[in-house]
Amino acid sequence: MVRIRLYDSKDLENILQLWYRTWHQTFPNIQHPQPYSAWKSRFCDDLAVTGEVWVAEVEHHIVGFVVVIKQEQYLSQIFVNPEYQNCGVGSALLNKAKEICPQGLMLQTLQQNIRACVFYEKHGFKAGKLSVNSHLAPNRTNP
Repeated sequence: MVRIRLYDSKDLENILQLWYRTWHQTFPNIQHPQPYSAWKSRFCDDLAVTGEVWVAEVEHHIVGFVVVIKQEQYLSQIFVNPEYQNCGVGSALLNKAKEICPQGLMLQTLQQNIRACVFYEKHGFKAGKLSVNSHLAPNRTNP
């Protein structure tokens, strides 16, 4: 059974490993521009400060998390360990996000992430404007 609870700082390393590993498994053909150390900084200095972080546990093991920026009604991050996908974990996390922002949520995902697109559509989200992620686009130039 999935348990959703508020993030605690003792969860940090488990969250970072899950986030980093799952992102790279989801996008094996995309080289992320940031090293692992930058992910920790982003989580600690940005996401955990500006957003509400909720953790999904199965048998006391962290199997997913969601970050919601309530003021912006923005679903910033949602990641589920691939071994626990299609088991209700993502739905439980998304339902928590909807509970936090009952007036609605916005989110962004990469177009290549077909599974995520299908998941969001299944949960009532509609595709909006397409844009280029300049951080991951091939042949990008730095300003």
